[in-house]
Amino acid sequence: MINSDQTEGAVMKLSKRIFISNTSMMFLSLVLLLAIGSGMINMYDQVTKKNNRLDSNIFTVASIFKQAQETDRDWSALSLELGKYNYRLCVEQGSSLVYCNIRHQEKDIRAYLKTLKLSADHPSMFFEDGVTSLGQIISVGDETYAVVSVNYGNYNQLLGVDQSDFDKFLITFLAVGLSFIAVLLLISQLLTKRLVKHIMTPIHQLTESARRIEEGDLSTPIWYSGKDEFEIVCASFNQMQVHLKEEQDKNAAYEKARTDMISGISHDLRTPLTSVKGYIKGLQDRIASTPEKQAQYLSIAYKKATDMDVLLQRLFYFSKLETGNLPFFPIETDLGKFSRKFAYDIQDDLKLKNASIHIEISDGTHWVRVDTEQMRQVLANLVENALKYAGVEPLKLVLSVTQEGENEVLCFADNGKGVSPDKLPHIFEQFYRGDESRNSNNSDGSGLGLYIVKYIIEAHEGTVVAENDQGLKYTMTLPSAKGGSA
Repeated sequence: MINSDQTEGAVMKLSKRIFISNTSMMFLSLVLLLAIGSGMINMYDQVTKKNNRLDSNIFTVASIFKQAQETDRDWSALSLELGKYNYRLCVEQGSSLVYCNIRHQEKDIRAYLKTLKLSADHPSMFFEDGVTSLGQIISVGDETYAVVSVNYGNYNQLLGVDQSDFDKFLITFLAVGLSFIAVLLLISQLLTKRLVKHIMTPIHQLTESARRIEEGDLSTPIWYSGKDEFEIVCASFNQMQVHLKEEQDKNAAYEKARTDMISGISHDLRTPLTSVKGYIKGLQDRIASTPEKQAQYLSIAYKKATDMDVLLQRLFYFSKLETGNLPFFPIETDLGKFSRKFAYDIQDDLKLKNASIHIEISDGTHWVRVDTEQMRQVLANLVENALKYAGVEPLKLVLSVTQEGENEVLCFADNGKGVSPDKLPHIFEQFYRGDESRNSNNSDGSGLGLYIVKYIIEAHEGTVVAENDQGLKYTMTLPSAKGGSA
């Protein structure tokens, strides 16, 4: 049996698993983000430190400038020579640019050249914002040129465009970040898919089982082999299915028994009704010609009509039980006096049926709070049951009242043949009849008498049990109205 603690534990286990999964993803994301961010910042810092100093090839470039004064003005050759050291060349004559392979707008280049103070005697070196510049006034023949070579120490070529290290860092960081996000999404999808599969597998089985139940199949259980919280859920569902199956079988048996009861009562009504009709017809046809014969016919017809009334009352009583409309009006009464009066009222009728009743009441009073009419119905049903099924003559009934602690005990016993042990646990069930053959002499029972007894006693917060004790004995226990005191 699955208890509430196990169910709550399963829910907590599932919640813990989801919490751990989400927390792990967040923690992994933060760790990777910090690692990548730290690496990128460190890389940028190293590059910045490296490039924020004068280029180491500046003196080599200066010597190339010196040699350029001794050669013809082949600026392309000079540019190629400088390019070996990652320098760009710009040559200005007067107000026009003669040669320039620096990838900036001309106005920006002119503005930059104006800031430089160049000399014809020696190369001038400049360093600003990581850019190393070397310039000199060079005379070639009769012409004078302002020659400037620039090294972008913190600039690199990216996709054919000059980019600073910061720009490169930013682009690299975005590329790595996007790749990181894609990897996280992939990992998240894999973990989510695994978790969803883990959750949906038993849910699909539960859904399929619910569909089978809807179609009326209550015999196929869920087979789930997982060792987790869903095992408890599936086990609970299987237990529910077993319970539904038991209830379905019980309801089917109940409906069959009720159908049999109605059929039996119809049969039992038809027999006396036929007799009543026959005797009335005899009177109409003047078959009973003498006053004595007519009185006999009327007496028999009246008795059969009374039997039908008893059956109808029993059916009506059962209807009230089923709908919960059976009224109870409890009052405090002495159970001993009540039992004695009941025995006195029925003794004459019992004599006519070759039966007797003996009363045994212990000393003191036996106060209980009961509905006296319903309790009379209880004893009447027990007497009727004994007359039908005891199977002995003369029938001797014993009605006793005793006190046990805070309870009053009412016992009803007969000297009959009792009930077989296999049938004894079922005698208080609805529609149960020990003799299933309606052709037996005692087949006129509806299977409701003892069920009504149990219903009424339990409605008074009491209990009733039956046992074989030199006959059939019923022991009914009711709470004392005054705490068991006299």
